[in-house]
Formats: sequence, C-alpha cells, structure tokens
Amino acid sequence: MQSTTTTNRCPAVQAARNALRSKGWTQAAAAAVLGVTPIHLCYVLNGRRESRRVLTAIAQLPPNLDPA
Repeated sequence: MQSTTTTNRCPAVQAARNALRSKGWTQAAAAAVLGVTPIHLCYVLNGRRESRRVLTAIAQLPPNLDPA
C-alpha cells in the first residue's frame, strides 16, 4: 500500500506540477490551452503516462492572467 503523504514522482513531473501551481493554472484550463484532455493531463501529472511534449509545454506556459 502506498502512503498518501510520500510521493515518488519523476523530477520533471514534479517540476511541471509546481509550475502549474505557481503560474496559477488549473489542470482543466491548462489542458485546454495545451490541446489535451484533462484526463490525459491528470495522468501525466500523476506519473501514469509519459509525455515529454506536455511537460515541455507546461514549462513554457505564461502566467495565467484569468485564473478560475
């Protein structure tokens, strides 16, 4: 059984999660801008799918000027 307090994510995935949070993006809004489904983005951010393209695109997102 996995602990919910300990994460074992790839550093690139953790950096993408932190970037979305610090730039003010929700997963749903970011998914729409990135051209992927919210479910796909969720899977990438939770390490269930690998997508270098999505991780790179998240790093290039500007700050969200219209936060939800």
